[in-house]
Amino acid sequence: MRTMTILAAAVAAIAATPAAADLTVISGSGQRALQVAYYGPVGQSFTATDTDLTSFGFQFETFNPGQPNAPLTFTLRDGAGLTGAVIATRTATLPVIPATRVGTWYDFDLTGTTLVLGHSYTALVSTTSALLGFVYGPDINIYTGVPLGSDAYAGGALVTTRDLGDRICASGICDANFRLSATTPAAAVPEPAAWALFITGFGMIGAASRRRSARFA
Repeated sequence: MRTMTILAAAVAAIAATPAAADLTVISGSGQRALQVAYYGPVGQSFTATDTDLTSFGFQFETFNPGQPNAPLTFTLRDGAGLTGAVIATRTATLPVIPATRVGTWYDFDLTGTTLVLGHSYTALVSTTSALLGFVYGPDINIYTGVPLGSDAYAGGALVTTRDLGDRICASGICDANFRLSATTPAAAVPEPAAWALFITGFGMIGAASRRRSARFA
């Protein structure tokens, strides 16, 4: 019985090995902003590189100071676009963002949300207030319209409900400033302590077998 307890402890030690979180950050691609209430739902399509999504964040700025700070709704949809099945939704009122042109991160907790590797999803936000701006890129030369950067993220693109009238975004190179945190459970690899428990357990099994053999010889 003691031997089985040791082996069970070793197995538990392996199963409890945590997976490392992967953080994908697409930021600094631009400082342009669009009004969430007018163009929303607005967001970003992306390709899953991990299976367990834990959070998703965007950069926001104060677009129209003096407007009410209404709740913001986050929606995760299946597929690239506005019409896929809803996978998760969250509602939160963001802290007051300083009225500057510097984007402020806000992350939505999505712990327990499962993705399929290599599959496309779309993260969207919407609100009823004209307060918030949604930060995206690349920046452009305001005189020539020429982009000042390239496509920051090849796995997806900026998604809006209304046409931006922007030929740069129409070409598919615009992306939201976004970040997501996700993990993929790692294959069980015994740690040194678990190996020690295994060796002890098997040693005890061998000793017990030898005692039984000697008893019946």
